[in-house]
Amino acid sequence: MNALITSAPLLLRRRGALADALPVIAFTAATAIIATVIGGAAAFARRIPADITGPVSAEAQLMPFLMLCALFASVLLIPSAVGLGGSAARLSLARRERDLAAIRLVGGTTAQVGGIAVLDVAAQALLGAAAGVVVHMLAAAPLTALDFGITPFTVGELLMPWWAYPLLIAGVVLLAAASAAVSLTGVVLSPLGVARDSRTVRMSVLRLLIWGALIIGFLLFMQIMPMIDSQGSNLGMVIAIGFVAAIVAGMNVAGPFLVWVAARIAAALAPAPALLVGARRLAADPRAGWRAVSGITFAMVIAGFLTIIATIEPSTPEDQMLVTALHTGGMLTLGIAAVLAAVVTGVTQTARVIDHAPQIRAQHIAGAEVSQLHRARLAEITLPVLLSSVVATFTAFLVLLTMFGGGAADPRTVILYFLGVLGAYALVVAAVLVSAPLVRRAALRTA
Repeated sequence: MNALITSAPLLLRRRGALADALPVIAFTAATAIIATVIGGAAAFARRIPADITGPVSAEAQLMPFLMLCALFASVLLIPSAVGLGGSAARLSLARRERDLAAIRLVGGTTAQVGGIAVLDVAAQALLGAAAGVVVHMLAAAPLTALDFGITPFTVGELLMPWWAYPLLIAGVVLLAAASAAVSLTGVVLSPLGVARDSRTVRMSVLRLLIWGALIIGFLLFMQIMPMIDSQGSNLGMVIAIGFVAAIVAGMNVAGPFLVWVAARIAAALAPAPALLVGARRLAADPRAGWRAVSGITFAMVIAGFLTIIATIEPSTPEDQMLVTALHTGGMLTLGIAAVLAAVVTGVTQTARVIDHAPQIRAQHIAGAEVSQLHRARLAEITLPVLLSSVVATFTAFLVLLTMFGGGAADPRTVILYFLGVLGAYALVVAAVLVSAPLVRRAALRTA
């Protein structure tokens, strides 16, 4: 125990401003997005009249449907934000792997080392979650200026009840601790196991089968949904929204398997050294490769859903109110998804460069030019991005064609979706440019 207490500062000390800031930024963004989405959905729910069978305004009549739309946006955004929090926990833990090995070498037990590591992650989550709540509160005032075609929301309506904020912060901290604990199960906590990063990559086709089962279940349910809603109930629509959320979340289950398969094929057929190096890195850690583009994939799915809204033509004042609400809500959802994608992409790509710094330095010493290292990293990014484009396009248009039929085949939807894809690729380019100086710094480091 004395040895553990003496060596614990190794784990708690900061290893670099940028490396330590990345998990906190991710926790901040995840908390702010979750709080903003929940607050917005609750604002619509509060405006639903207790009795809509009597004489009520057109706005009040629209509220139940708008509430369903807000619920739809929530089930799309919140799981991705929660996933960002889990990724931040794993990223924070990765910053400490050498220190974990040092503590094990001086006599710390597996339980003691794991406990300290989880507490360190929880501390960063607490800091990020508190900052995220502040960001959410600051963003509430600008959001009241959005035009939903209805009476503008007030700041009070967009904020959650005071008691919800401690629960949210506690939830983020518990999520971070649980993610860190699960990540530790993939590391051999022996004195050399941590230092060598002894992990086993296990990819099963079951991941793809789970996603396929969700898609088949959704298609089958859409055949019977009209019968469920025939009595004016919205139960069928609520279940359909749940299926869509499950399919979108399932992309992150199937994605790593697809990256692993594609990376192994690319490594076997690589015509250039840069592609070979990038593909082998992906094959060694397909989960991290997919996490780097998961936010972009999600943003492209949202862009696909938004295209059908953009083609709706209002014919009455009530329709105009509905279309305005859908347009504004869709653009807000896409904006939040873009912020989420930017944070996920930027944080993950920067973290991967930091993680691979020793390999980058060794490759440079072995004769690789800095330009070749950049090309290898570009190849490592390009393959998951291309896969994410295919997965996102398939998912978005599967849902649109199933739920809206031929309307989703409007040529304008293709153009609008193409613009959304270009925006997603712009995020990738920005992430590459932001972290490119770190590659040169790692390659030319003298110590």
